[in-house]
Amino acid sequence: MSLSFHGALVAGLLLAALPAHAQTSLPGFELEHLEVNPGRGSVVVRNGELLVPGGLSVGLAGQYQQLPLVLRNGERRVELVRNRASAVLSGSYGLLPWLEVGAQIPVVLWQHGEDPGALGLTPLASQGLGTPDVQLRFGLLSRRDDHPVDLSLDLGVGLPLGSSPALARDAGLRVRALAAAGTQVGFLRASLEGGVLLRPRNPLSTPSTGQALEVRVGALVATTGQGLRGELAVRSAFAGDMAQPSVEVLAGGRLPLPQGLELFALAGPGLGSTPGTPVARVLLGVAYLSEPPPRLESLPEPVPHLRLEELPTGPPPHPPRDTAEPVPTRELLPPEPSP
Repeated sequence: MSLSFHGALVAGLLLAALPAHAQTSLPGFELEHLEVNPGRGSVVVRNGELLVPGGLSVGLAGQYQQLPLVLRNGERRVELVRNRASAVLSGSYGLLPWLEVGAQIPVVLWQHGEDPGALGLTPLASQGLGTPDVQLRFGLLSRRDDHPVDLSLDLGVGLPLGSSPALARDAGLRVRALAAAGTQVGFLRASLEGGVLLRPRNPLSTPSTGQALEVRVGALVATTGQGLRGELAVRSAFAGDMAQPSVEVLAGGRLPLPQGLELFALAGPGLGSTPGTPVARVLLGVAYLSEPPPRLESLPEPVPHLRLEELPTGPPPHPPRDTAEPVPTRELLPPEPSP
């Protein structure tokens, strides 16, 4: 989408100060706003659930973005990133009933746009590693324990190991704290998440140094059942170096497959002029979930030993004959002589 007013002003001053023959690279930053959910729930919005101890979740998502970054300098418009394709490998493992660990590794597979050489900028790299992310998920409430909702808290760190020429890396660490809650009403499951992301400021904003606190909010409504399930998600983000919020609406579904596999597909538009908010996003992928069966609780008293006996299948035996002698009654006695 288009760059903010402050970003355009800084970019214009930067370009005006450059000699006609000189070129410089665009300051690197993390262009991607979407961080996938490596555990239970939707791939784009968490639902507060945790994996059971020993449970494993692995996912591979591929996505396409249209026009995630457009530079404007007065009447000049440069679609710096016109098309972008990337993939995210994610995984999560349940350690304890209240603790889950997860990680994700994004990769920019291919991106291209207009040649920024006329503006004095070097072209972007077409491929590169994104920002790896590791996280801890703490379970606060669980519907398995008869609580009304599932409630969890995520603490994550984004490592500055990506590729700056591909706009896939911030200058420093990214620290995230996010809470998610979910419950089920009938055949619908509703989820809500909200949190903050502390990251370096966008170098195209004013000021261009320091830290920015980005607020993130997401909501999801999904159907439940054994077959095809539908999803509708809304994600938004806002920070001091953004001229307006970044909003995306994604709709799609999930299709269970044998052996714990599941296909998912989501697509929708993006709203806002913040760098990293695409005009449209398409998300496709496959997920694998494996959880051990619940353990049986030990009984406080031993179970009594019971012996099974075979019932007779033949005709019932005849009842024993009554061999007792009849007791004489008064009517059977001889009449008494008259006086």
